[in-house]
Amino acid sequence: MQKTEGIATDAPKGGSTYGDFEIVDDQGDIELQTLFTGVCGTDRGMVAGHLQFAYNPKGQSNIILGHEALGKVIDPGSSTSLRKGDLVVPVVRRPGDCVNCRIGRQDNCSDGEKHEAGITGKNGFMRRTFYDSEEFLVKVPDLSMKDYAVLTEPTKNVMKALEVFGIVSKRSVFAAGDSTYRGKKCTVIGTGPEAFLYAMSFSDLGFTTHITNRHPVDDNRLKICEYFNLGFVDYSTDMGTFDQGIDVVVDTSGDPGTIFTFYRKLNNNGIMLLFGTNGKAQPTSVSGVDIDHMIERNLTILGTVDAAKIHYIQALEKLSQWGNLPNSPLKKLITSLYDPQDETVFTRRNPSEIKAVIRWD
Repeated sequence: MQKTEGIATDAPKGGSTYGDFEIVDDQGDIELQTLFTGVCGTDRGMVAGHLQFAYNPKGQSNIILGHEALGKVIDPGSSTSLRKGDLVVPVVRRPGDCVNCRIGRQDNCSDGEKHEAGITGKNGFMRRTFYDSEEFLVKVPDLSMKDYAVLTEPTKNVMKALEVFGIVSKRSVFAAGDSTYRGKKCTVIGTGPEAFLYAMSFSDLGFTTHITNRHPVDDNRLKICEYFNLGFVDYSTDMGTFDQGIDVVVDTSGDPGTIFTFYRKLNNNGIMLLFGTNGKAQPTSVSGVDIDHMIERNLTILGTVDAAKIHYIQALEKLSQWGNLPNSPLKKLITSLYDPQDETVFTRRNPSEIKAVIRWD
């Protein structure tokens, strides 16, 4: 049993409590100090009591929040590859006993018996210290990444989605005539951190990439777009940009009305990746014309969630690549730093916020 300072909620009821908590579900003998934890819509949704699928660890009346974390090794325990002072990112999903979980692909859990740190049945990382096993820790290769390695968890979602895209796109010749993606069009719905990470990744693949929202954005976002060769479109005033069609749509909003507005812009053999979740979003109507559109154009619509350990490794490689670019604005995705005791991070969001992070060290 471990006692540590942290931030907890009573899932799925909501609320947040900052204080000292006894932790009984840590496994492993590697002692870690939390440096940073990212705050995302899942954390805020849990505090608001909007996520009915969230639940406390067995026998507990609360759950420590936090699934996006960067930690530092205090004591490597029995590890043969980690040393004191190493930076690590903990894996969020912990396996159940299905066939996918048994091969390290709990991101594709087939029976729902996996647990997600800080979300479903396992305490998360919004706390000063925690213990873990080497199996579920990914070493950060470069200490200079300390200021942005907390973005690994959201970036690994993108790496998983790119894997899925690569598989599904093989149903047809998806590349352009020169065997690359030059001239292919990708639109990412949303202007939060995941939207930027998706857009930057598809731009790296060669897609002409736009991010879009239904309102203007601040100068920081526009500068990041310019640096990474992304276009921005306020679709409330300009849908004409998309009249020539889109090959890939990535949704990070979870809004059905917006999703189907852009679905209708997909070209033949187009792919829509659904990542955003929003249980409070208003319903929308789907007609027979929409079904015809899907069938006649050979469209693919799929959901993608979480990732495997390999995707964390790929995410760190991608973040290192972006972070080492000349005058890289990667750090500018992190727009707000909070102290652990400032629980307004869950209830107040500055309009200029891209990514909010709690600093623990």
